[in-house]
Amino acid sequence: MPITFKENLAPYAVGRRANMEQWNTISRTLEGATPVGFGVPVIAGTAPHTCAPLTAAGQNVLGITETSHILPRPGDQFAQYDTVGVCESGVIGVLLGANVTKGAQARFNVTNQTWTGAAASATVLTIPGAQFDEAGTNGSVGIVRYRRPVPSLSAGA
Repeated sequence: MPITFKENLAPYAVGRRANMEQWNTISRTLEGATPVGFGVPVIAGTAPHTCAPLTAAGQNVLGITETSHILPRPGDQFAQYDTVGVCESGVIGVLLGANVTKGAQARFNVTNQTWTGAAASATVLTIPGAQFDEAGTNGSVGIVRYRRPVPSLSAGA
């Protein structure tokens, strides 16, 4: 009997690597009570080997959170004390909050937790080392190519 394949598989999902190009992921424990979604930038926490949500310009971005298939609860976000996979380099799926252009600088909107190519502001932060790998539309899953520079300080307007 021949093998049949689904014809409409999504090529990638939020927080998942889009391909097997060179990549690196580190793990950190989520610090604090604020949950963190998949495919969002995180910063170093105050305790050793921890991370926390990106909230403002001038914070040192560790990387972009990866999807977890083994969360001890339903949902698509990490809670306090969860082990978080953090993409330091690679090509990863993210949620778009605006139409984006291939090759444009990727920015993250800390208010609505989506990625955009809009101009930097107090709430739309430039993520150093991040650019859109493909054009995408508002509300869809887009692709960010990320290579963490050191230092990796987020920047606003």
